[in-house]
Amino acid sequence: MSENQKDRNLKELEKRFPGITQQIEKKYEDLLKKEELCIKEELAFTGEKILLVEKNGRTLYLAGRRSPAAHPINQVSVLGQIIPNAPIFILGMGNLHYLEELNKVADESVQILIYEPNFSVFYRQLQLADFKKMFGNRTVVLIVEGINEKGLERMISTMLQGDRVPLMKYFVLPNYVELCLEQVEKFLNLLKENAKSYYVSLGTKMFFRNNLADNFYSNVRYVRTGYKAFQLFGVIPTDIPAFIVSAGPSLNKNIKELKRAKNKSFIIAVDTAIKPLVQAGVMPDMFATLDGIKPVELIEQEEAKRIPLLAKLNSTKGMLDFHIGKKFFIDDGFRYANKLFEINQKRIEGFPVGGSVATLAFSLACYLGFKKIVFVGQDLAYTNNKSHADGTFQEKMPEEDTKKFIVVPGNYEEEVPTLPNLNGYRKWFGEAIEQWKKGHDVEFINATEGGAKIEGTILMPLAEVIDKECVREVDIGACIGGLSPFFNEEEQDRIVEYFHDTPKQIHEIVLLAQEGEKIYQQLEKLCKRGNMDKRAYQKILKRIKKNREKIEENPNYDLLTGSMVTAEQIIRSSQYFKYDTIEEEGLELARQGKEYMKLLEGYAKVLEQIAEETVAKVE
Repeated sequence: MSENQKDRNLKELEKRFPGITQQIEKKYEDLLKKEELCIKEELAFTGEKILLVEKNGRTLYLAGRRSPAAHPINQVSVLGQIIPNAPIFILGMGNLHYLEELNKVADESVQILIYEPNFSVFYRQLQLADFKKMFGNRTVVLIVEGINEKGLERMISTMLQGDRVPLMKYFVLPNYVELCLEQVEKFLNLLKENAKSYYVSLGTKMFFRNNLADNFYSNVRYVRTGYKAFQLFGVIPTDIPAFIVSAGPSLNKNIKELKRAKNKSFIIAVDTAIKPLVQAGVMPDMFATLDGIKPVELIEQEEAKRIPLLAKLNSTKGMLDFHIGKKFFIDDGFRYANKLFEINQKRIEGFPVGGSVATLAFSLACYLGFKKIVFVGQDLAYTNNKSHADGTFQEKMPEEDTKKFIVVPGNYEEEVPTLPNLNGYRKWFGEAIEQWKKGHDVEFINATEGGAKIEGTILMPLAEVIDKECVREVDIGACIGGLSPFFNEEEQDRIVEYFHDTPKQIHEIVLLAQEGEKIYQQLEKLCKRGNMDKRAYQKILKRIKKNREKIEENPNYDLLTGSMVTAEQIIRSSQYFKYDTIEEEGLELARQGKEYMKLLEGYAKVLEQIAEETVAKVE
């Protein structure tokens, strides 16, 4: 019988995970031999077969001897409410009652990942359990060590995307810590790191929330007299190399070489690299800034004031205030900024920026059509245990303790220490290069003399790159200097009028938020009455929808959603709940709605004040 059950289970697995049967049949003998686990069966007091493992003279029961279902029932009950669409992670298949109990209490939309670190346990359950009945109709991901364990990290990351981290539940089945401590630690660390990334992201948004609107309304003033990045298209020759100069520790090794590339290439630097470049006598043709909290001191060099600047609208406002040269912008996705072009029957283009100032500069070089793109100072690692080149944040950057850092392949060393965010940018560059090469004749050269390896690049010393590629004289300053602001005087006047109208636009959101709160109060009263009038309920829902649509149509709303992290969490973390009655649903909707509208009103008033102090004062 066990063999028949095994065949049925393999067919069920193959339907769900095509190709897994072949892997199991190919590897099972080697895996069983490698693990050398002595797995036995025993009858529990209930008459059910349970598994036990003999290891190091100990007998480890994988399910309760008295009642195999008792512990899972207790554990599932103490989890609290399992929200629809929640991700649930189970380490171990020794006691399948955990999945059975989850099937009883959890909505079918709940996603479950089962990770079995011991192939021997999985193989025995293959013979004993009914996988079709066990999985039911829900989405279940099965990861088995030795078969498809390489997908564990990716699947955990996928299941914990977006706002699902707070909804997560997980189990480590009894005796697995004693049985396979290393795999348990790996599993828990993956959950922890993904959760940490989520909360760091949330914390970052909370940190930035007071800066976003302030930066934006201050910076958007410069769009009126500024330039589009794509005005550079066709103006700068693309048969010269483009150097992307970052401020990694290795920049100190070859920074002086860049003097020889001046007027024989297009040099675009990140903001952090400005000070060391200027001090080395190298004037880049352009520099880029992106972050909303970069200290202005990074670029406070008199020589840097007139260097053409590529900026995002949420960059540190002080950067753009200090700078008096040509400012170039791309489409940041802010509707307010796009309106400045729309009211003049014009448009602004954008391109993927990758999330860092170096990826922004890199993307510009790609989209302008350069055939040779060269990385300099793009370490993406703590070369010699330093975070940045000397002369950036400090005259002499200190060495840091990198013992607990992750390590990645290096350009000149086998491995170099780095941080997860830097490794993320390293992967982004590799993927972007791979995609760009598919449709463009371009060569990517890494002249960073240290740091982490970027896939798709050719490694070459900077001096050699300059000798080989910088062979033609080009006056880049004259190329850029010949450009005129994108808007003419009449169009600029139209933008000024729009600026002056902005506080009034934002005040409309304040009034709509007040109106919205009243609608939710009416919903609350209706739901508390009893004997629900469903027609009245639907009518209020339509009013709520119309009110939200009016709010979201406002071009300033983007700035609110970027700042209102608390309000965003109210909406997003509650969207998965289900309620037994329409009254319960309505009361919860009213509670959320009232809270959201109060926050919206408060944030909009702050936004209105910022606009009064910035764009409304433009003359």
